[in-house]
Amino acid sequence: MALGLCPALRFRPAGRIGSALTLCLLLMTGTSALAEQWDWQGIDRVVAIADLHGDYQSYITVLEQAGLVNGRGRWTGGTTHLVQLGDVPDRGPDTARIIEHLMKLETQAKKAGGKVHALIGNHEVMNMTGDLRYVHPGEYEALKSRRSRRLQDDYYARVVDFLSNGESPVEIDEAFREQWLKDHPLGYVEHRQHWLPNGEFGAWVAGHNTVVRINRSLFVHAGISPDYLDRSIGDINDAVRAELAKPNAADLTIVVDERGPLWYRGLALGDESPEVAVEVDALLKYFDVDRIVVGHTPGYGTVVPRYDARVIAADSGLAQHYGGHLASLLIEGGKVYTLQRGQQVPLPTSDAGLLDYFRAINQIEPDVNNLLYRIKQLEGDIPAQ
Repeated sequence: MALGLCPALRFRPAGRIGSALTLCLLLMTGTSALAEQWDWQGIDRVVAIADLHGDYQSYITVLEQAGLVNGRGRWTGGTTHLVQLGDVPDRGPDTARIIEHLMKLETQAKKAGGKVHALIGNHEVMNMTGDLRYVHPGEYEALKSRRSRRLQDDYYARVVDFLSNGESPVEIDEAFREQWLKDHPLGYVEHRQHWLPNGEFGAWVAGHNTVVRINRSLFVHAGISPDYLDRSIGDINDAVRAELAKPNAADLTIVVDERGPLWYRGLALGDESPEVAVEVDALLKYFDVDRIVVGHTPGYGTVVPRYDARVIAADSGLAQHYGGHLASLLIEGGKVYTLQRGQQVPLPTSDAGLLDYFRAINQIEPDVNNLLYRIKQLEGDIPAQ
């Protein structure tokens, strides 16, 4: 692989060539993942949980509150379909523990007639392509092994050799070494190995979908922009998988597209304008669904219906990094609910019911500043912007 095409070099700022080179030295040819079924109909019960960001305790608690696991973390959800909307890694220390648990849960759910859909989020892609800005120190610590010191020394030696023999040799002194070791703690090499396209985490991620349709709901990490009205769900999933199988920076398009399914915030943010409402209707018609469920964008500490619940923003900020607001989305018997700290609250089917809904959530999850502000807006105490 040419170093200029290494994904690490695309994302690394100046002065961090050592980190980029380490990833380049580790990166190997990826293996392509098999396509997974993306359309599921006749499902009685669906639970969706959004961005986990390395917080195992919040993750497992929400699953327990939804009746999906017991006190030992084993699947008790029967035929329920669990949709994890992506962004398992970064910002918290427990990424490895969550992924390992999801792997086990997938097998357990399948045996019971249920299903776990672990969708791909932008932070999964960032870890696979070498953008490590949000990696928590605990994520490296969790992957330390008896070989960590030797692996660290080996890669340091290779970095020094590369930099010393380049066209513009870099001075290697004690200060350089100290900074390099700080940037590459024990467990760093193992972390990068796990997130290779054929590493334990990378291969698992790439084996999943980006978008799934379950009954009349479309589930995606960030959102779908009108730019994708000419692509089928299968095409989108295949395109993401293909890029993650061999993540050369020069070839990345859909996984870095700001209007793509891993990054687009247009459905979850901003005023609910008539122009976007028209786009929402076009998306629902094209993908033949009644609603689009997204994560990626935390809002009011709960699940937020938008555009008369045709868009549902499910990122409550359940990870401690975002406040630990424990909520999930439940779709059962054709009705839609929020499970806020285990208490079931019907989701309003029109914007006219938003004030009562947010008041009910506030009784369960008080003192969320953004939520209180939104309630005051709806009450007329604060002008809507």
